[in-house]
Amino acid sequence: MKKFSSIFLIVLGVMIILATSNPLYLMYKEKQIQRSLNMTYTIAQQDVTKNALEINNNNIKVIDTPKNDLIHVEILLNGEKLPGSTDVAPANGVWVNVLTIHKNEESSNENDSVAIVQTMKEQASWTIYYIDNQQKMTAKHVTNENRSNDPLDIYLIKNSGAPMIGYYSDINYASGNPFATIIPIAIAISGGILLLIGFLIIPRRQTK
Repeated sequence: MKKFSSIFLIVLGVMIILATSNPLYLMYKEKQIQRSLNMTYTIAQQDVTKNALEINNNNIKVIDTPKNDLIHVEILLNGEKLPGSTDVAPANGVWVNVLTIHKNEESSNENDSVAIVQTMKEQASWTIYYIDNQQKMTAKHVTNENRSNDPLDIYLIKNSGAPMIGYYSDINYASGNPFATIIPIAIAISGGILLLIGFLIIPRRQTK
């Protein structure tokens, strides 16, 4: 009976540890990505309340035009309209965010780039425009289902009104309860304890 109990506890402990290994790995990976981004970049939110900004030789204007019960949003970059104009609800938050990206290894802000993050009306879809100080622009489209492989894209989205999105998984943000991330750790520890108890109670051979 004692041997059966020890085997049962060992198997149960191993199963619990295996079941929690993937969530724990994803949680660890998310935190490591965030730590790396914080060390690499300083992201600064810019004030767009006046709908016009001048940053590192780039002129940015946001044009809000009432359209029935909606607002038609257009973005002008150095006098040219960007392709992501859309109609949005006026009371559902900030639809255009402008951020500066500074690499912490650089001592000055001369090479800082600018990111315009436009939240599309679906609110699970974003267009990111990257602009350098030479007025070169590149655009990326990111959705909640098809996330970018570049963590910087997600970092900018998180700083633009979507803090609950994860880099590869929402596991750290799936619950509003701050203790939710402790649960997989506690379960894994319980599995480890069961495994240890199972090994400790393995019957020992009696010697005459």
